[in-house]
Amino acid sequence: MITLELTEEEIGTLIEALGDWMEQPARDDTPEWLRRQSAGADLDMDLREAFNRRHDGWDAAINTAATAEDTFIQAGIDAREQIKETSRAATRREQRRAQAISDGNPDPSNDPVDW
Repeated sequence: MITLELTEEEIGTLIEALGDWMEQPARDDTPEWLRRQSAGADLDMDLREAFNRRHDGWDAAINTAATAEDTFIQAGIDAREQIKETSRAATRREQRRAQAISDGNPDPSNDPVDW
């Protein structure tokens, strides 16, 4: 990846040149030429987007969205853990573990008989 600093005039020149190049008749139908035409179209759209969105705060929105996504995922993990701690199944597991320990089996979860 290469980062370039371009003036508005330079970006306009590149967009215009790409448009002229893509309007030319195809030299041939080889996969390489078709790939370059597709790459040129993608580059044209990327340049237009970068030029027209440079002042809209899009980068800040991406960072905010990533933070919101992380917060959302962590909230789900925390809720799941809270439910596991307070569930009846968890209570039954603890009761079985306590009973097994009192019966002399120190760790019933690792007893191959229970696998």
